[in-house]
Amino acid sequence: MFEDIRNFMAELMGRQGEREFDGADYRKAAAALLVHVADSDGAIDPRERARIVALLSDRFAMPGGQARRLLAEAQTSEAEAVDLHAFVSVLKRAFDENGRLKLVEMMWELAYADGAPLEVEDSIVARIAQMLDVPESDVDVLRRASGPELRGSGQNS
Repeated sequence: MFEDIRNFMAELMGRQGEREFDGADYRKAAAALLVHVADSDGAIDPRERARIVALLSDRFAMPGGQARRLLAEAQTSEAEAVDLHAFVSVLKRAFDENGRLKLVEMMWELAYADGAPLEVEDSIVARIAQMLDVPESDVDVLRRASGPELRGSGQNS
C-alpha cells in the first residue's frame, strides 16, 4: 500500500513540471530534431505527430505513453532552443556513424509522413545530416529508401 501511495505521489510530482527526460538524453535530442523537421512547414500535421510517436516508440523501445511524453518535452525544448547545435552535440556524442544514419533515416520517414517532402523539409534534413557529419551520398540513399514508391506504401495510406 505504501508503495502505491509513493508511486501515486511521484506521478503527481511528475505532472507538476518535473521532466522525465533531461537535456543530455539523446532520445530527447533526437525527438527535438524530429519536431524541427515536422514543424518546418509551420505546423505539425497529425500524421507527422503520430509518425514521431511511432518512430520514437520503435527505435528507442519505449511504450507509446512514454514516447508521447518525450514528444511533448521535445516540442518544448525545440521551441526554447536558439539553434540546433545543442541537440546535434548530444547526438554526436551518443551515436556512432550507424546511429546517425538511422536518425537521418527517421527524419526522412517523418518527412514522407504527410506526403512528398516539401523543399524546406529536404533542406532541413540535409542541413541536420551535414551537422551530424553524415555524407551527402548517404543522405540521398536514405531519402530514396524512405520514399513511398520504394517502401511499397502509397500516399493514400
